[in-house]
Amino acid sequence: MAFGPDTPLYNSRIIGLFVKLLREKYPQVDIGELLNHACMKRWEVADPGHWFSQRQIDLFTDKLVLMTGDPRIAREAGRYAASPEGLGSLHAFVLGLVGPEYIFFIMHKLARKFTRSSRSSSRRIGPREIEVTVAFEPGVVENPSQCDNRIGYFEAAFLLFGYDFPRIRHTECIFKGGEVCRYNISWNPSLISRLIVARRFSLLLLPLSSLSLFFGAGHFFTPALTLALFVYLLFTLLLHGQERKALLSSLTSMRNSTEKLLTQTQDNCDNAQMINEIGEVLSKRTDLDDILRSVNQVLLKRLDYGRGIIFLFDRDREALVLKGCFGFSEEHQLKLAQMVLPVASSEPHGVLVRCFLQQEPLLVNDLSEVRARASAENYAFFVGLGVKSFICAPIVCEGESLGVFAVDDMKRGGELLQSDLNLIQGVAPVIGIAIRNAMHLANERRLSEQLRKASELLERRVDERTSELSQANQELEFLYDSVSHDLRTPIRVIYGYGELLLESYGPQLDDSAKEYLRCIISGGERMEATLDRMLDLSEIRQAQLDLQPVDLSRIAHGIMADLRIVDYKRGLTVEIQEGVVVTGDEKLLTRVMENLLGNAWKYTAGKAESAISFGVRDGVCYVADNGDGFDMSQAERLFLPFQRLHGDSDISGHGFGLSIVRKMIERMGGQVWGEGKPGEGATFYFTLPGAANARVLPQQAPADAGELAAD
Repeated sequence: MAFGPDTPLYNSRIIGLFVKLLREKYPQVDIGELLNHACMKRWEVADPGHWFSQRQIDLFTDKLVLMTGDPRIAREAGRYAASPEGLGSLHAFVLGLVGPEYIFFIMHKLARKFTRSSRSSSRRIGPREIEVTVAFEPGVVENPSQCDNRIGYFEAAFLLFGYDFPRIRHTECIFKGGEVCRYNISWNPSLISRLIVARRFSLLLLPLSSLSLFFGAGHFFTPALTLALFVYLLFTLLLHGQERKALLSSLTSMRNSTEKLLTQTQDNCDNAQMINEIGEVLSKRTDLDDILRSVNQVLLKRLDYGRGIIFLFDRDREALVLKGCFGFSEEHQLKLAQMVLPVASSEPHGVLVRCFLQQEPLLVNDLSEVRARASAENYAFFVGLGVKSFICAPIVCEGESLGVFAVDDMKRGGELLQSDLNLIQGVAPVIGIAIRNAMHLANERRLSEQLRKASELLERRVDERTSELSQANQELEFLYDSVSHDLRTPIRVIYGYGELLLESYGPQLDDSAKEYLRCIISGGERMEATLDRMLDLSEIRQAQLDLQPVDLSRIAHGIMADLRIVDYKRGLTVEIQEGVVVTGDEKLLTRVMENLLGNAWKYTAGKAESAISFGVRDGVCYVADNGDGFDMSQAERLFLPFQRLHGDSDISGHGFGLSIVRKMIERMGGQVWGEGKPGEGATFYFTLPGAANARVLPQQAPADAGELAAD
């Protein structure tokens, strides 16, 4: 995996060391300006779980050198790790090791707590000399100041144990063409080590004084032995004093660190218990006002701040408005409730609005620092409340700002700390989740109520429209039947008298008059046929279905036999698949087949050899022919009443056949559609229940098969 300039690589504790050093030795440096330049936030630096990118580190170190005027500030920051304030909780752990050289043999484990940019290893190359190698991950490009900072950490490892500065030679550097950074570290023995060696030498004086007695120098034995014992005891006392001093220092440091750890652990436990309690309380609440009241009660009980406020964003007013507070008198609560903090204002934003918009927490330890950002009235109000320092944190859920949570120091008696900011930052998201859930539930209830009312209104309107439609259909049916029946008699009278006139007075009429009478008779007959089809449609809608298995193959044979009698001289090829059985009404299916096969017979009349077929494929029945066909762009018109794609040429018809077919098929639970191509024939498909189970019987020609196929 290759790392980039924006990959989080360096733990915030590295920058924390720089910040601590600047506060102690460079108070003139504006830390806020430095962090802003590096795109770092104070709470990110204070969060030990946060990591910064190489780009941020480069911006930070470049600006730091400019602001301090010290190009070796990075090395000094590394040395600062030797101070108790520098390493924090790691200080006691490091002092628990035997000596500084052992730090380097576990350095690869310690380094992973601070950086992900490199891997380190070490090896002993002499009695008091080790070699440290730092290899960088693919894509990591550090800057030279980070080498200096690393050397400062190496020096701090020895300073922690009271050693002098070690000798460090940077034998290979990645910034000078090397593949890795390699460091040779050697050091002088510590005072305790020297005293141990001196005591060992003084111990050798004891056998030497005994040798003086052996060689006959007895008069030197007593002073030599006394001197040897004195020197040995002297070095033993000095060594004991130094060891005791080092032990006391270590114990003191460990005690202080332990106390800090215990205090921190207790604070973390209390904070976790408080957040857990807030979570439990909020999980049982669904109403926003109830949630805010519960939050106020828990915060007042658990937090040691005395006062707090919750401002939430009001979309209608485009402003932050008070939604909850604790620790205030009724008079002050009324004043807070009257505060409206516009979010979309063109004027400079105040602290709370800025916190809301930028989603950044803020710790202010001197109220006068924000005087320029607040309105005179609001500033005077908070000064009158005795606010000296405060913390505000954005209430954010799923990346959206919901409001602001703020507390002040009325009960604290001192400045607020970064740990306080971390605590408030932990509480704010929990409040945000509860508020978002309450908003969602409120929206769901409102939408549910709206949907219920809309559903009731829709049902009412549907009932009304259904009733109106049913009544209109009844009236239409009545009109339909009345018109069909009432028109039949006058039409018959018209073309009947035409026939009588033509028959009785034909010889007396000229050819034009005879043609006029024939047109009247033909039009009347077509009108009567149309009325018959209209009545058929009405009957289809009202007919009671008698659904049963129907053999369509048998029906097809009968229809084709009847059609063949009409024009027995036509060249005709008929293919009818046997055993096509469907579930439907036999009367309706007979009329369906009569229409489809009749159309096939009609539109193949102009062919030298007509071809008509019927069968089933994959549960779909079909009637195909090689007749005139039709344009697929006009396919939908086929099934509409009074629609004829072939005009009123030589092909007779009234434009109702296929529309009746569709009505009958749909009444029986099926579908019908057509495919065709001009001059190349047409195929009409329809589906019916049971068609998928049609059996293909063994081929056996019916009695009229040969007759049908004959020319």
